[in-house]
Amino acid sequence: MSYENLVLKRKKLWYLVIFLSVVFFSWQALRLPIVTSTDAIIPRDQEYRFYEEFRQQFGADDAVAVALKARDVFQPSVLKYIRTLTEAFEEIAEIEDVLSLTNVEDVKGGEEEFIVAPLIGEELPESQEEIEAVKKRARQNPLIYGNLVSRDFSSTMLLLRTAYKGEDLDFENRLVKKVHQVLEENPPPEGVEIHLSGWPVINVNMASFMNRDLLVFVPTSFTCLCLLVWLFLRSVRAMIAVGILINFSLIGAMATLKLVGGALSPMTAILAPLTMALALADAIHLITTYFKLKSHRVEEAVRETWHPCFLTSLTTAIGFGSLLISRIPSIRQFGAAAAGAMFVEYFFTFTFLAFVLPWIARGKKSTGLSRALVTPLANSYPRWTGGALVVFLLATFVSLYGIQKIRVDSDVLEFFHPDTRVYQDAVFIDRHLGGVQTIEISLKAEKGDFLNPELLEKIDELARFLKKRPIFSEVITPAEFFKLMNRAFHNEDEAYFRLPRSRELLAQYLLLYGGTELEHFLDPDQTWARVSARTPEHSSEVINREMEVLRQKLKALFANEPVSWRLTGKTYLVNRTAEDIVKSQTESLALAAVLIFGLMFMVLRSLKIGLLSVPPNAFPIMANLGLMGLVGIPLNTATATISAVAIGIAVDDTIHFLVQYERERKKKDPISAVKATLERKGLAAITTSLVLIVGFLVLVVSRFIPTVQFGELCALVMVLALAADLFLLPSLIKLGRRFF
Repeated sequence: MSYENLVLKRKKLWYLVIFLSVVFFSWQALRLPIVTSTDAIIPRDQEYRFYEEFRQQFGADDAVAVALKARDVFQPSVLKYIRTLTEAFEEIAEIEDVLSLTNVEDVKGGEEEFIVAPLIGEELPESQEEIEAVKKRARQNPLIYGNLVSRDFSSTMLLLRTAYKGEDLDFENRLVKKVHQVLEENPPPEGVEIHLSGWPVINVNMASFMNRDLLVFVPTSFTCLCLLVWLFLRSVRAMIAVGILINFSLIGAMATLKLVGGALSPMTAILAPLTMALALADAIHLITTYFKLKSHRVEEAVRETWHPCFLTSLTTAIGFGSLLISRIPSIRQFGAAAAGAMFVEYFFTFTFLAFVLPWIARGKKSTGLSRALVTPLANSYPRWTGGALVVFLLATFVSLYGIQKIRVDSDVLEFFHPDTRVYQDAVFIDRHLGGVQTIEISLKAEKGDFLNPELLEKIDELARFLKKRPIFSEVITPAEFFKLMNRAFHNEDEAYFRLPRSRELLAQYLLLYGGTELEHFLDPDQTWARVSARTPEHSSEVINREMEVLRQKLKALFANEPVSWRLTGKTYLVNRTAEDIVKSQTESLALAAVLIFGLMFMVLRSLKIGLLSVPPNAFPIMANLGLMGLVGIPLNTATATISAVAIGIAVDDTIHFLVQYERERKKKDPISAVKATLERKGLAAITTSLVLIVGFLVLVVSRFIPTVQFGELCALVMVLALAADLFLLPSLIKLGRRFF
């Protein structure tokens, strides 16, 4: 059945379908959730399930740190403020417990006895003598000195351990909001600075930047794209029609994200401007084709464009769809939603936009820009082909050199600009208090328990090893608690700040211990122990390299012991994900390339023409990766997706070019066929490429650096893809004109 019989003669029915589709998509889009946690990028695999079990046993490791900077944090006014904050934070439902100077446990002893009591009692120290006595106690406790308070006593932190249980998309947002509310209701004394950091704070700030970005991206993209339509076509009616099409496509894309089980996150936020730009690409081809037809028949314009436009939508969807093999949940959701959005915009283009083409044509319009941009290029062909091949060849060699220098690194802190508060607060805590992030080590005794002095000594040896490693600032293990108890039991004699060699004495200490902090590091059966190593390092490249050293140490240390060990924790999982990203994106790119070029061979029904499509699409990807290596842009959660996405988009103009070239080649020689193809498809290629470039460049206004990098690099890929289609492809045809 022809398009005319199936669609054009049933406009009322299709208008109803369009209306119902928009209503349904709008309903779905309004229900789209927002994810504020970096958990969105962590694969839900065995490692994640173990982490959930570990967190259930020992409490959350992704705490909020409220750091205070003062001349002396042990001054009565500062201690009073810390106590006020501690009590207020303990009232927050999302907080399990609070650790601060005013409630941290201290082990005080005498002759063969000890008690566990807060470092600071009910009465705050007032005199200088009392303050110095408390400072002395703090210096003697490694769980406090250099850990909860800086060594110069100018900084301290309140550690807010979260009460997170299961999947709760709004948990961190509620938590951070309540923390800010407490701080607003309790302003600090004069001379006291407050700094806030930790995974929940970083995650909520990511979501905040994302929301702000969307408020900028959508109207900015919409305005720029509509202006581009007017600039190239000089048609107000075309601009209005395309504006409506863009809105329909945007709503459809957000609905698709909801339907595939996704949510708005820093990864999926780029879907909005991306869909808007891609929706315009098919529209430009349909409108420019219609304007050039003398008959001005809609069915004729559709007949000429539906096939290549369907292929371009399909190849772009394949590029996005290749991300489905990623182990990263948010990347899979982005790929699925973007792939589905391509078919949504194709549907609206060849129904709604096709219906209003006659109305558009009745208004003022102009395609004179084609003569200014494309005609000179076509007329001068093939004189410039030799120089073009040399330029592309040199660029290829430089790109191959740059690719060797590319590195994998997801530094979450570097996702923010240095002038943002979240960045500055994190840096302050890293420098003065050793950071908030921790690498967690799980130790399980397969036989016996950790009251075995030999096993406890192994844990202490591990702690000493970690403290010597450059990326770790502080290490807490169950051994530290027993050393404190042993010293206290022997009348605070420093010579006894060591592990007792008697199992019976360890059991006695555990019986006498009346505190609760040890529960975060040793389970009630003493068969599961936690080693927590704090780090100010954020680079996944550095952390993953250190993890390999740590694995070797753990293997050697527990080689002959009945202990199973495992690395875990939020920081470990997030940084491990960086390796997964590169592996999965390499696989995604390979899958996309095989499927897209395989499709090209099938559709073009020519091995020669199919091979001709490879260089102009491989070059932009190679050049993009080469540039990343040369300028030091790492592969991270945003930039790693560019290649698989870009190959699906970059091939679009190649398809239009080669389909038209085959039509022209049936009646002309290769040189004349290229000239005619450039005249026929050159303006649409330039227009759609500029539309995509502008659509991606809108992302550079973001305050979220991965989004900026994604926008810049994708815009570069579009520039290179356009250059390859207009210069490299014709040059290759000239070079192999006997075969093509």
